[in-house]
Amino acid sequence: MYWCYRIIVGLLFWLCFPVLLLIVLLTGIHRRGLTERLGWYRGAERQPGRPLIWLHAASIGEITVARELINRLQQQVPEVRFVVTTMTIHGRDFARTLLPRSLPVFLAPLDVPGVAGRVVRQLRPILYVCLETELWPLLLDSVKRSGAAAVLLNGRLSERSIGTYQRFRAFFGRVLAHFDRLAVIGEKDRQRFLSLGVRPERVIVTGNVKEDGTPLQDPAAVRAHWRQRLQVDRGQQVFIAASTHAPEEAMLLPLLRLLVETGRICLLAPRHPKRLGQIAALCRQHGVAFDLLSEINGDRGRRQRFILVDTMGDLAELYGIAGSAFIGGSLVDYGGHNLMEAARWGCVVFFGPSTDDFQEAAATLEASGGGLRIASPEELADRLQCLLDDPGELARRSGEAARAAHHQCGAVDRQAALVVAALGDRCRR
Repeated sequence: MYWCYRIIVGLLFWLCFPVLLLIVLLTGIHRRGLTERLGWYRGAERQPGRPLIWLHAASIGEITVARELINRLQQQVPEVRFVVTTMTIHGRDFARTLLPRSLPVFLAPLDVPGVAGRVVRQLRPILYVCLETELWPLLLDSVKRSGAAAVLLNGRLSERSIGTYQRFRAFFGRVLAHFDRLAVIGEKDRQRFLSLGVRPERVIVTGNVKEDGTPLQDPAAVRAHWRQRLQVDRGQQVFIAASTHAPEEAMLLPLLRLLVETGRICLLAPRHPKRLGQIAALCRQHGVAFDLLSEINGDRGRRQRFILVDTMGDLAELYGIAGSAFIGGSLVDYGGHNLMEAARWGCVVFFGPSTDDFQEAAATLEASGGGLRIASPEELADRLQCLLDDPGELARRSGEAARAAHHQCGAVDRQAALVVAALGDRCRR
């Protein structure tokens, strides 16, 4: 089946490549980063005597985790160097601002014959680390053929996806067999991986690195910075609608407009920045005036109480000035997004019924009282208003949210230890 996959993918891509290349050159679509997609990396030259870890981080959330892992690993195995790949140009650009300038960051190569193998031969990694369950069959096969190890971190298989994996169990079982070790988020994930034929001794439950309660770096300074920049008084209530998907913005705008009209400050941070134009038009259609976060600086202060977050990487800190937040991807059937990122700042977290990808976090927050599941925008409006009208209850739930997040400590350290163990196994061979 693997050879069949290789032949079909190779024939389809390379037969269509001349036409695809012409379209890219004429339209400019996907022109940025094309050489990296085709596996031509500059600045990733080999350094004899310094083994390389190739770390793949798909999106912004994984890039933030990658930084924490790299920090841990550099302390434990300082002789190792790193290369990071991302799936999107936005992710690559963000990684280049977040990670040290000396650390090469590229777009992930296309998983096609003639590309994936060439990148592996160029980089010659001793270890390939994949954050989240992103399975690239030909790349993983090339990694293993090169003699390198492969580790999957923060692995998860949602209830929605496991059916597809099981229908093609023979193929995906072969792909997953390339991983020497798999660190998965919870016991349910472990059982799902085992059902696909992964050997039990290779799978370990380590928790979710995205929900790791690693102590925040100087939270008081972060809060002071954003309060000053956004001109937020200490007692002023701030609400964030974060990581939203269509049509959640349209569903939430009546509530956000009401909050603004009653003196609160609201921030809306869509999951995908490329949708910002659509959301801005939607706001104008509903008569909601807004500021763009990128335009609020020392020269131009905040003019509106409603702010569209059009920057990357700031949301994690903006939670620090909010008392409550709604986490998107949960009123639509998307599976939700990171809940603990807001909770660790003491935000009371609201989320909808769709939390398949963050079941453990949702259950933990609900049980603590720091998280509230709502079934509709109307229920969100009612429960949020009750909370905002009762500062004592808001403070109590805020404390519970922070404590629940703090109890998630250790996932980054456990997964870093697993990587070090895999390195040790490889070096002993």
